[in-house]
Amino acid sequence: MTDIRGSGEEPGTRQRPRFDRVQESYGFACLHCGHTWEQTYEIEHHLDRDNKPFFYYYTGEERVPSPLSTLTCLNCGEHTVRITGTARISAVRSAFPHSGGGAPRARRRR
Repeated sequence: MTDIRGSGEEPGTRQRPRFDRVQESYGFACLHCGHTWEQTYEIEHHLDRDNKPFFYYYTGEERVPSPLSTLTCLNCGEHTVRITGTARISAVRSAFPHSGGGAPRARRRR
């Protein structure tokens, strides 16, 4: 049987342990433009050949990078994004309802 995850093991050489799949939600806030958003991930917990854990993150059926790595704002493209709890994002959205969930953008001086 071929391992469709691409572990590099030859078929039949070793039975890989089953993985756990959990769902976690994260809140994100851009420190540049104030944009906030939430994202829910399906996270697969795996063990490598040395029994060290590693993880695959999915949104829907698409595998995506870990939200704990480099983050990019969906609004302005900057990388000054912080992770927070989803409850904090809801609080920011209710405090700034006019801005689509974040703080108002600063205007440039001319």
